[in-house]
Formats: sequence, structure tokens, C-alpha cells
Amino acid sequence: MNTHDGLSAIFEQYGNISRPFTHMPPEEALAIAREHYGADGDIRHLPTEKDDTFHIRCASGRGFIMKVEHPCEPREDVAFQTALLDDLKENAPDLPVPRVIRTQHDAPVLVHTDRAGQERQIRLLSYLQGVPLDHIPTSADGRRRIGAQLARLRHALAGFSHPGGDRAIIWDVRRLPDLRALLSLIEDPLHRACAQAAMTRFMDLLPDIGKLRTQILHNDFNRSNILARAHDDETLAGIIDFGDALRTAIAIDVSTAMVNQLPQDVTPDAAAFLSAPRDVLHGYVEHADLQLAEIGMLGHLLMARLLTRALITTWRAGMFSENRAYIMRHSQATWKQLAWFVERDADTISDLFVSDTSFSNRMGCKA
Repeated sequence: MNTHDGLSAIFEQYGNISRPFTHMPPEEALAIAREHYGADGDIRHLPTEKDDTFHIRCASGRGFIMKVEHPCEPREDVAFQTALLDDLKENAPDLPVPRVIRTQHDAPVLVHTDRAGQERQIRLLSYLQGVPLDHIPTSADGRRRIGAQLARLRHALAGFSHPGGDRAIIWDVRRLPDLRALLSLIEDPLHRACAQAAMTRFMDLLPDIGKLRTQILHNDFNRSNILARAHDDETLAGIIDFGDALRTAIAIDVSTAMVNQLPQDVTPDAAAFLSAPRDVLHGYVEHADLQLAEIGMLGHLLMARLLTRALITTWRAGMFSENRAYIMRHSQATWKQLAWFVERDADTISDLFVSDTSFSNRMGCKA
């Protein structure tokens, strides 16, 4: 497959993340909220990757998040995300996740043709009060709480099943082979060489990744999707954005939470560079098990997530110049972090967390 055909195939399979559409203005969204949900108040548009998301603040103090999906978003995907939140409401009511608000006709999802003639799927969710963790500094204890909360979420979703859970999304690192054509879009030769080396290493590991345990998981447990109760990380008040949830490897879910704790300033010292991700892992294994093979894969999965981020942001920034700043907000750090992993051999990366005997001693790890 040549580069043109490869890019066309990526667009065809994952194109809803990059297909242009007409954004819904806030006044139109508020009119829909009034008519179908009886919700009214001040409204503002929130920056997101591929849809229209609004925060509605009512005079009573109650708040809502209104998700107006991309016109190309598959209905089964939205049904899956909605069913997942409903399942958590029933089976894990103590977990702080958004609740799905039904329309006045008791529908969980409203299908609506907007003023631009686009068919949109709309959901109203409860608004969780809190401060995203990417707005405040986190302590070692706070990062352990992040890991613990992710472990609790894994347990809560262990029994959940839905046909939409087996969907293919571009942010699942198991899909990296599909993105190889994007390597040609990287203009910087050093970055391109780094990405190619990471892709080659990942391809060698893909058979072993395919053997890891799977279940339906959040898959995007980053700091912007975790809320603290106030301007500190003492109490985690919310888990939001289940838009990337799917059935994937448990180790991938953990590594995604860890990678977002990597420092922006890269240091050669592994202990310092991995200190914050290791805190998350410590908190996780206090509440949920990981097998030795999963721990040995974590370093490689951190690299894979960084490579996925680098490729997708390069692709999308070229297509959406008006949203380039939001898309590329982590790009500079991503390339430095990716290079850190590529500069070390595969055996060293495999041993990054396995060699920390505190994990295996506490868990009784087994292969």
C-alpha cells in the first residue's frame, strides 16, 4: 500500500475524528435543551476534539453538560457510552461519574437535525463540580489516589458488556499499525526517525500485547478527565469523558493513566522521569491485580501512547488549522518523552517497572 492509499484508508476507517462539520452555536444548543430537557440558563461552548460540548449553568445552581456528537459518530458508539454510564449508576453508585439525563419523552439520546442540516446525537449529562487535575499540582499521594480510582473503575466495569464495546477507535494503541502511513506527514527528520523506531519496536511486541487480559475500560484516564473537589488533590470528585471507552487490554488502560503523569521536562534519570507514573501504578496495584507480563509491557505501552499522540496530532493539526493550538498543546513534550523511550533498548524498557520489587512483593505477581 502506498502512502496515498494508506492515508485514504486511515481517513475511511477513523475519519470521523477529522471530517469537517458545522459547529452548533450555543444559542441553538440552549434552545434544544429548553425544548427537550426543560433545562435553561447560561451556556458556554467547551473545547473538545471532535464534537460540540456545552456547559449549561442553571439559575438554581444545577449544571449540565450537553454533548452534541459529530455528525459522523456511529449510533452504536453513543449507545455504548450511554449504556456504560447507566451501568455504573446501577452497579457502582458511589463512583463519581456523570449521570445520563433523559429527555422529556424519556429518551437517553436525542437524534436531532441541526440548523445546518446535520443529524446530531445529543445527550444531556449531569455536571460534576470540581477542578480538572491538569489545572492544579498533584502530590505523590494524589497520584496514588488516581491509580486507586482507576482500579475501582476497572472493578466496577468488570461485569459490563455491550456490542459497542468492541469498536475500533484511533486512540486505542493496538491500532497503531493502521497509522503507519501518518509517518510520512512528520516534517522534522529527527522526529520522523524517532517515530519510525518506535513503530518498529511496537510491531515486534504486538503479538504479546494481543495476549494480555482485556475488558471494557475508560481508556483515557488523563488529568483533564479527573476532577478534584477543590484546588488540591486531596479528594477526587469526578471521572468524566468516557468517549474513548472500549474493550482493551487492562495494561493499556493503566499505561494511559501513567503516561499523562510524565514530566514535561525530560531527564535522563529513569527514577526521576518515571517517579510520577510509578505513583499511579502504586495506587492501582493496592486495589487491583496486574500480572507480571502486564507490568513488563507497561513501559512499551507508555511509548505506544506517546507515538499514537504524536501521529494523530500531526495529522489533525494539518487538517484543522483553526484548532491547531488545542490539538498541538502537548506536542513539544510528547516528542521529547517519546525519544526518551526510543533511546533505550527494549529489554531496558521491559524492566522499568518489573524491577521495582515493591509491586511484585505486594501483589504476589505471576506470569
